[in-house]
Amino acid sequence: MSSDCRFAKMGTLSRVMKWCLVVAAVVGSATGAINAADVHNVDYTPPGDSRVMPLRIAAPATGRRLPVVLFSHGAYASKDDYSPILDHWADAGYVVIAITHRDSVKLGVTRGSNNPKFFEWRLDDLQSILANLEAILQPVPALRARTDVTRIAATGHSFGGLVAQTLGGATFNDLARGGGAVSRADPRIRAVIIFSGAGAFAPLLTPESFATLRVPTLVTVGSNDLKQAPDLSGYEWRRQPYDLIAPGQKYLLTLDGADHYLGGIVGRDDLPRSPNAPLYLADFNQWSTLFLDAYLRDRRSPRQQLEALPKTPSFRNVSTVSILQQR
Repeated sequence: MSSDCRFAKMGTLSRVMKWCLVVAAVVGSATGAINAADVHNVDYTPPGDSRVMPLRIAAPATGRRLPVVLFSHGAYASKDDYSPILDHWADAGYVVIAITHRDSVKLGVTRGSNNPKFFEWRLDDLQSILANLEAILQPVPALRARTDVTRIAATGHSFGGLVAQTLGGATFNDLARGGGAVSRADPRIRAVIIFSGAGAFAPLLTPESFATLRVPTLVTVGSNDLKQAPDLSGYEWRRQPYDLIAPGQKYLLTLDGADHYLGGIVGRDDLPRSPNAPLYLADFNQWSTLFLDAYLRDRRSPRQQLEALPKTPSFRNVSTVSILQQR
């Protein structure tokens, strides 16, 4: 099925969005894509901006009062590199909005290049989506009426995890404006998922930067995660968002043997695939969805399951490859 919406007015004639909407059904596969969700690819131009923001909106074909999950991809990746996760969330009853940021190789950026504006641009992208959420959903047939825009989670992988935690309340030091701590928290964010995110790295992030992240948070890390801090393993550094944030409704899912990409199943398509990748994906999807059900849908049973978890340093083996704990 397909639809085409060329122009949509917002408020006044000076605020016009240009859209191109193509809708395609998701095909189920061994990698975990779910055929019950519809995927809507939208080219969105924010009000007052000539730049096109490529969006991917995955949503169930039926259901009402659907919460919203925003997703920010890893460095140089794109909105299309995480479908086994995003489509699973959509099939579970969430409207999942992913963006291709300006640092994506899909938009011509060379892998390994760095621009100090990338982080701020990413925050601007997601805050623009939040500010115009109802208009973004409107061209997708009947979706706006079925969406609860008061229930929103910020999620992200790697660089995107840093963006998600910042929207959720963590601060950073704004080096371009004197180095003081800055908050870009959005009060509409009710929960955060940090998937192989970033720990403290001066001068941008200090241990104190994480203390203001107080909304319910799930951190997921692979025991063989990508190393980037000189004195810490990849696992030690990337679990720091869990260790440093304020306790209470904070959870850590550790995937034994997993790399930065769930065994090569998401984020990049040019890496070897681990034989355990389907297990990592299944555990990530199961527990991240349970977390969303608990804190976006306010469902009692999922919350009770999470609140019954052992507190760090104790943990629970939840599968042959995963352990889960809380603080």
